[in-house]
Amino acid sequence: MQCLLLEVGILFHSVFIGMALAVAVGSEQVILSIAIAFHQTFEGLALGSRIAAVGWHPKAPQPWLMALAYGCTTPLGQAIGIATRNLYDPDSQTGLLVVGIMNAISSGLLTFTSLVDLLSEDFLSDDSWRNLRGTRRIIAFSLVFGGAFGMSLIGAWA
Repeated sequence: MQCLLLEVGILFHSVFIGMALAVAVGSEQVILSIAIAFHQTFEGLALGSRIAAVGWHPKAPQPWLMALAYGCTTPLGQAIGIATRNLYDPDSQTGLLVVGIMNAISSGLLTFTSLVDLLSEDFLSDDSWRNLRGTRRIIAFSLVFGGAFGMSLIGAWA
């Protein structure tokens, strides 16, 4: 269930990333494209590792469908952004409000999933206390912090 909730949050978020990329122009579009390329790459790796860890039946279609959905959402968002580019002003009060509300929903889903479901399981479960001891636990915390810091830098740069 947590993998599915993570997938939904990421898919929702990816559509709006694609829409933002489609309406960007000039140097803003170049910077945003580079940031999104890094962001989507590492987000895809994280989601793929979670999908792989579920332990699906060997012939189950769900992991393939989840990977396909992730790969299609940003281009879908770009198509929506291109189609609606002239229908509204992204800098208008209504445009900013709609994008802000949708980003708040997706960020809430992602924050809840990452903090409550994923990190708590990775660092507070019985398995984690058996597998992550001493230096390994410190390294794991450092890697999580480093990943969050790196994504923050990418977000601030874009």
